[in-house]
Amino acid sequence: MKRFFPNIFTLMAALAVLVLTGCRTDYTKNAVERARTYALNNLKGLTDNQRNFIRFTQPEIYENIVYPRYVIPLDAGNSGHIEIDDVRRFPVAPQHDLMHSCVVWNPPDLGARIVVAGEGERSMMFWEPYRVIVKHYDPGDTGLKSATSAASAFVRNNMQYLTTAELNRVRFDKPETVYTRLPVDPEEPDGEKLTSWEEYQNERDGKNAGASASPYTQLSLMWPADDPLQCIVVTGFSKSGTFSGWKLRTAELMDVAKLDGARLTREEIDAIPKTVPARTLVFPGQSDPARNPFDRPGYDRSPEGGMFIYH
Repeated sequence: MKRFFPNIFTLMAALAVLVLTGCRTDYTKNAVERARTYALNNLKGLTDNQRNFIRFTQPEIYENIVYPRYVIPLDAGNSGHIEIDDVRRFPVAPQHDLMHSCVVWNPPDLGARIVVAGEGERSMMFWEPYRVIVKHYDPGDTGLKSATSAASAFVRNNMQYLTTAELNRVRFDKPETVYTRLPVDPEEPDGEKLTSWEEYQNERDGKNAGASASPYTQLSLMWPADDPLQCIVVTGFSKSGTFSGWKLRTAELMDVAKLDGARLTREEIDAIPKTVPARTLVFPGQSDPARNPFDRPGYDRSPEGGMFIYH
């Protein structure tokens, strides 16, 4: 009887340790096992080698935020709610963010990825799969994507005279890319001038200081306007001959005839020297990495953005 109370205290201490450690359970492992079972049960036509790859190989996890969670604070003074006019002013609860998370395998000799899609909290607690697909990830033109995003934001912020339909078209539709020779000065966007080496090269090659000596290529993005005789044109320049490193210069509601008269011919476009950067696969990315409240063990962030890799 004398030894009973120490044993009780020891047991209570052990239970407290278990409870505290349980608060940091890694739900990702359980989610991966559910995804593995779901894929094997629903995929047909895979070889034994490919099925074994799913069984025994750790997958990648691609995720994107669906709905950020906030906490409605209580006023400690009178136990009432604090009046806040905007939910975005609430304290965040990132561990409870609703995430769209995909568990992904790249089996050999398949030429595509096995993607098990599901939703759950950021820690993958309550994550459940609802679809498995065989998906090809094509290389993405990140330069064009960045240029389109910048052009769209510029138009929506500075061309308020456009109609709602035109602004929504610029926001959601893909633009046409056009090599142009519009009367726009390329030097003002970033104030760049020819370096001594570039001036030497132009002099060596017999180029004049005029337009032919410019290291810039003019590229424009075009969206149709409501009037079929007009279009929305955003013009910029790059030194790569592509949208890589593109700098925005002007935006204009332009007559279609003016744009057509400024288009370069196919021969002129082919003659432009192009520095094409390595095209990388673009995966779903986490919209706001700063919301991650803790470092989940075994994960690294990909330099291509947003991808968590399960080790």
